[in-house]
Amino acid sequence: MLKTPPKLQSYPFVGQLPGVWKDPLRFFVEAATHGRVVQLDLGPSRFYLIHHPDDVKYVLQDNQKNFVKAYDPIKPLFGDGLLTSNGEKWLRHRRLMQPAFHRTQIAQMAGVMTAATETMLARWAAQPTGKPLEISSEMMLLTQTIIVRTMFSTDVSANAERIGAAFDYLLAYFNRFLFSPIHIPLDWPTPANRRFKRERDFITQTVYAILADRRRSGRQEADLLSMLLAAREEGDGRGLSDEEIRDEIITIFLAGHETTATLLSWTWYVLSRQPQILSRLEDELARVLSGRTPTFDDLPRLTYTRLVLDETLRLYPPAWMFVRTAVADDELGGYHVPAGASIFLSPYVTHRLPEFWPEPETFDPERFRPEAVEARHKLAYFPFAAGPRKCIGDQFALVEATLLLATIAQRYRLKAVPGYRVRPTPLATLRPRPGLLMTLEKR
Repeated sequence: MLKTPPKLQSYPFVGQLPGVWKDPLRFFVEAATHGRVVQLDLGPSRFYLIHHPDDVKYVLQDNQKNFVKAYDPIKPLFGDGLLTSNGEKWLRHRRLMQPAFHRTQIAQMAGVMTAATETMLARWAAQPTGKPLEISSEMMLLTQTIIVRTMFSTDVSANAERIGAAFDYLLAYFNRFLFSPIHIPLDWPTPANRRFKRERDFITQTVYAILADRRRSGRQEADLLSMLLAAREEGDGRGLSDEEIRDEIITIFLAGHETTATLLSWTWYVLSRQPQILSRLEDELARVLSGRTPTFDDLPRLTYTRLVLDETLRLYPPAWMFVRTAVADDELGGYHVPAGASIFLSPYVTHRLPEFWPEPETFDPERFRPEAVEARHKLAYFPFAAGPRKCIGDQFALVEATLLLATIAQRYRLKAVPGYRVRPTPLATLRPRPGLLMTLEKR
């Protein structure tokens, strides 16, 4: 007879939602101290929080077929693409898209990444000295430019700010939906729902315009869009519909820039507070690059740069939480988990377990030296998830982040505005809020 997971003290009707509303990150970190599996009642919905690497491995790898994605609430935006689909459809689309993220393909994109960064730096050079910049927005605009150029061979810079604002609203909308005891149907004409539809329609129209332009021009590019358009089913030769292609474009468009921009934003924040680590980073860049723009071939020698990014991903994982649903009854950490149960897995929580991370709140890139990684449980660190559903773009994101960090840090030191307070805010990604206001110091 398996045990029932411990349950936190709750309030009638809303359960533990008040704690989530007050400070969600602190709530989940503290909840993890109550047991290896913890039952959470959030309004009418029941969840099970797991955090031990063995259980993470079981859900994401060992028995992953019994724990599927259940992201129906975000399908009104993402459709049934790689992020939200399951089964044969997910497997077929994953196989079609995988070549676009092969390391040799990413290597060819490195020049686009650094060229876009150089363009941004030229704009920064024209800024008045000492004028603060909102760095989170700058990183979003930069990575958005890169993803549409590398994956879709197009340019949406004229609408970049409008696209960013639309995504911000849509992600906040879904975050409110997840942690609300009352789910108002999307077809109800509330002000929030009407705005959601306006923003979603704008994103959809933008994507369809990219698709229509490619079909009209007939251009063949070495990018994801051409792969999707050329894809054919084995046997009947059927291609993907415009709706299926749209779903994948929206998925890659958002996931391909949002997470990297958030990672870079937190990296600048950390470096502004850690002058010794910043100096070591700058020393490596000077030694390896001598002031020139980095290339893909430089990556193996930018070892400390990568350590800094890995440690930032530990403390501030953009994808701070995943959700899986149990298909059948199962066991996690010695506790019974019923069929249909929703499972919370949080890199933010697991990355702070003292058992695997001594002094977990201390920023220490040395944690990711090869010998330290080898000695640690492999699933104590999973910023891109793990198993078959591991993020398809993890290598793209890490290559991009390394190149962008190296390019920018050779030209500027980014300094936080004194007295300006930043706090991690868990939306769909872990954003710095109210933003990241910083001044630029030329090197």
